[in-house]
Amino acid sequence: MSTAPFEPAGAGHQDVVAVLRGAPSPVSPVPVPPAPASVSLLPETATSRHQLVADLALAGGPVVVDVGSEGPVLLAGLLAALAAAGRSVRLVPGASTDGARAELARLGLGHLLADVPEDPSRRGADLPPADPNRWLTLLRDLDSRHRAWFSAGGQAGASRSEQVAGLAALRAEHLHPPLLPAAATWSADERARVVDLLDRARTAGEDPLRGVPDDRLAAVAADLERLPDRLDRLAGLVQRLTSETGWRPRTAGDVAAALPLLGRVDDALRTYVPAALRTDLDQAAAVLARQPRSLLSAEERERRRELKRLAALRHDGASFGSGDVEALGALQRDWAAVLGGAPAPAASRAELAELLEPVRRSLSAVAEVLPDVPTDPELDRLGELADRVRRAGRAVLSRRDRAAVATEGLTDLAAAVPAGSSTADVARLVEGTHWRAALEASTPGGAPVGRVAEEFRRLDEQRRARSARELQLALSGARARPVVVASAGDAPGPEVDVPAVDVLVVDDAHRLDAARVADLAGAARQLVLLGTGGDGASAWDRATRAVTPVPLALTPQPTTLADAVTAALVAAGVDVVPTAPDLPAERELRDGGARLLLGLEDALASWRVQDREVVRPARARATGLSYRLVRMADWSADPRAQARALAEEVRSLAPVVEEAPVPPVLAAPVPVESFPKGLGSAEDAQRAVTDFVTALDGGNPNIDQTPPAAIDAAVALAYADLGVTAADATVLDAAMDLLGYRRRGTKVLRAFKESVQRTKKKMRGAGVRLP
Repeated sequence: MSTAPFEPAGAGHQDVVAVLRGAPSPVSPVPVPPAPASVSLLPETATSRHQLVADLALAGGPVVVDVGSEGPVLLAGLLAALAAAGRSVRLVPGASTDGARAELARLGLGHLLADVPEDPSRRGADLPPADPNRWLTLLRDLDSRHRAWFSAGGQAGASRSEQVAGLAALRAEHLHPPLLPAAATWSADERARVVDLLDRARTAGEDPLRGVPDDRLAAVAADLERLPDRLDRLAGLVQRLTSETGWRPRTAGDVAAALPLLGRVDDALRTYVPAALRTDLDQAAAVLARQPRSLLSAEERERRRELKRLAALRHDGASFGSGDVEALGALQRDWAAVLGGAPAPAASRAELAELLEPVRRSLSAVAEVLPDVPTDPELDRLGELADRVRRAGRAVLSRRDRAAVATEGLTDLAAAVPAGSSTADVARLVEGTHWRAALEASTPGGAPVGRVAEEFRRLDEQRRARSARELQLALSGARARPVVVASAGDAPGPEVDVPAVDVLVVDDAHRLDAARVADLAGAARQLVLLGTGGDGASAWDRATRAVTPVPLALTPQPTTLADAVTAALVAAGVDVVPTAPDLPAERELRDGGARLLLGLEDALASWRVQDREVVRPARARATGLSYRLVRMADWSADPRAQARALAEEVRSLAPVVEEAPVPPVLAAPVPVESFPKGLGSAEDAQRAVTDFVTALDGGNPNIDQTPPAAIDAAVALAYADLGVTAADATVLDAAMDLLGYRRRGTKVLRAFKESVQRTKKKMRGAGVRLP
């Protein structure tokens, strides 16, 4: 470890000190840099978030940390890192300090704190050499493999882990995608085309053209495709013709025979008005045959009026003569003989004449492959005929689709579509086929991930041990700079001369007065505050107005591997227990008294390699459990084999001996005569606190589930131990310590302050004099 030069305190340090003294906070908080590229802290259970705090501290700026339950590990690693950099450190101890002492003692660095002697047996330890280059190579290898599994991939839009989960879901639905190597490169449009192709081939039904050779079908394919629409159009025109003329033809041949007559009607209408088609021609002939009379006679006047009406039947206004009678008479006789009734114009004649010939030609062609198709169909059954031809056309397309399925190598995929599947099922099967091919094509080569991770962990342990030894030797030599431990009451004043230090580290800053910490920080060039949310006026809370606090929690993400692993292991006869409902990263396996903790890799996808491969196993071992990380790559390769191996492993473990819980050691029994008046008995108060803490069974208390009677009992015991004149803050700390409260947020502080006020009221009512 090399010693880096340390610059004097800058504006950031002075800003924080000013805020601690009550000055307004700066306009913007100090930004938090990204996580470091590697983990080098000495404690094995230090995560990348701990390393971030160390990097910020080594950078020289002020640091504020929301430690939660991570205080001891963070403090031990931070002190070691600062010592390795040659910084002089002044520590204001707190709740995490004793744990940090024990952690440093395990590393052989107990003498780093001034009141812990050096362990001479650790100084000459012979350590194997570590290979930092190989360590970095393995770190990059594991990182690249991890990104390959959990990063979204190209056009697929899904990560490899999501693809594996999707394949497992398909198998659960009895949809088993085949392995088609070419499917790995399918784009979204190509997958949609394959879905359409398979769906058409799936829904074609019975083939009415079975036995017809492909070459004959090719010759009539165009007619099969166009004829149904033409028949539908013909049916509409015939219905329109009936409404126009009143004539109801029976077959298409009848319409064809009537077309010349309909054409003669159109020709006649070029000379005559439509009323001429319905004129009484016998009466017209009689009018034309009358002889002229005297112009003044009534008969002559009537004849002239009749001739004038007949002349109005022509468009040109010419006289209406016997030739007109003969022409119109012939049209009426022919119409009555063929169609019946009086002639009438038909606006649909031109469309019928244009459509009828292609229909009859297509019918003749289709009848060659469909013998039941008539060449002269009945017009009232055109709809049925169109449906029959449509089915034949779909059969042609289906035959083409089946040929395309075979030509494109999709036969196995088509066979994998179960009977009764929907279009959505086909789409999922095609997507799964693409995923499976992509997974097979992109599986990284080289050594298995487990073997690489094992070598990484071994080298990481050697690096940490060698770094600890180098720091031991440095601290034992002439340049040793042990940490100075002082209390918050040692603030410098006019009569006290406190030597300046590089870094002031304050543990449990949320319990300390901001002004006192500011006085201590005046004799340092850098300030590091460890704590959590307080009452808003503590040193930690004031400092967060100027510096963004760094949280230490590592949060797992939702996992898709959990259900598959749980189902497989339950089927193998192993009891699977979630570690916590809100932490999906782990499952605990139990078989009799044997227990194995499983980490699910996809839930830890957002974590760094060090946190996943080193920290989680180390923390599991600290609780007495064996740990195994279930990797997506191994599970996807052979889920059954992985489940069998895990079941065998948990059964091979020695049973975990559960030690009987030891009741917590609270304060020594308080004599009855020294217990404050008005607060009941000391025995009842100690019993209430002991029962509450025993029920926690090592867990963390929750203020919403803490009975007010237990809080009052803890406050009463605190007054009995400290005296009724003790300050409220001191009583609060002692009472919260009795009930195991480490995180002391606003709700916790409010509940205990209310209890202090209730307790004071009871004591005053009993005659106790309070300041």
